[in-house]
Amino acid sequence: MRKYLSIIAAALVIASCGGNQRKADDPLADSGRTQRTENLLSNLKAWGDSTVYLFGHQDDTIFGIGWDDEQNDSTATQHHSDIKSICNDSPALVAFDITGIEKSNQQTAEGIALDKIRQEVINTYNENGIVSLSLAMSSDKTVESLAAFLNSLETPYGVRVPVLLRLRGKQSKELWQALAEGLEDEDVTNALLVYAPTVDSLTTEQKYLELYPGDDIIDVLGISYYCDAPEGDTTLVANYAQQLDRQLAMLAAIGKQHGKPIAVAETGYNGIKTEDWWTHTLATVLEKHPVSYVLLWRNERPDYFFVPYPGHTSTSDFVRFYNLPATLFRHDINGPYYQQ
Repeated sequence: MRKYLSIIAAALVIASCGGNQRKADDPLADSGRTQRTENLLSNLKAWGDSTVYLFGHQDDTIFGIGWDDEQNDSTATQHHSDIKSICNDSPALVAFDITGIEKSNQQTAEGIALDKIRQEVINTYNENGIVSLSLAMSSDKTVESLAAFLNSLETPYGVRVPVLLRLRGKQSKELWQALAEGLEDEDVTNALLVYAPTVDSLTTEQKYLELYPGDDIIDVLGISYYCDAPEGDTTLVANYAQQLDRQLAMLAAIGKQHGKPIAVAETGYNGIKTEDWWTHTLATVLEKHPVSYVLLWRNERPDYFFVPYPGHTSTSDFVRFYNLPATLFRHDINGPYYQQ
């Protein structure tokens, strides 16, 4: 493995189950969630505290530049990935948006088959990766559909896949409360809840916590913030870095007060118009703060992408970013669902 692993794996459950599909042990912790889910939370804290962070990418195996696998066979052993094409490794964390789940039991609002996402979640778990799911809630029916989907994220050997779950769009304390109570009522035991409002220039600690539903509901504190610098405007890129730095300093203080890991739950620079953005902008900010993970948005088309693809001008700098001691990709983590 190319870098120090911050997690030492326990016995490999997948191997022990073998081909006879015996059920694996999936015990509950005192919290009522599965022990694997609690271990993931503990490890997120440990990664942040040790100045390393997971790299994540939205829809990494579904969308890319010049290809998409949204309708392809999700059980195939080989999948496309712009990240893997560049560095022969996968993101440590892969994310999917399931908004619209209450309107159809077959696909998301963007038309992605839920069966496809379900299999990608299980594939990611089996490959030692971590999964984040996001959605915008619109009704109580959303919670029912969401709970059913989360409960269906079970491997063939009987383990419910732990996931990070984040609300996007309009939120309120009441909405979070309804979500938490609904998941509990439906016996969902494999979800960690991520609170990550969108940053603006007026954000203060008081404003950040304005809609915070409480420590008993939220597991991870995050922010969502994008670099908006058309045509590679260096002043605007610098403004992004300064604002991100300020917000993460504030978030780190809140996380310490509340005993929560922190994350950049959604970010990116559409088009990546400065070649050294990865090492000279993003990494230089993240290395100052106890961030557990950073999630970049998806690659969808030539005018809408947030990580490089083969031939893009920032590819070389991304490889340098990949090789930094602080960045954790799939090959750098081992046993994320086991105690350290």
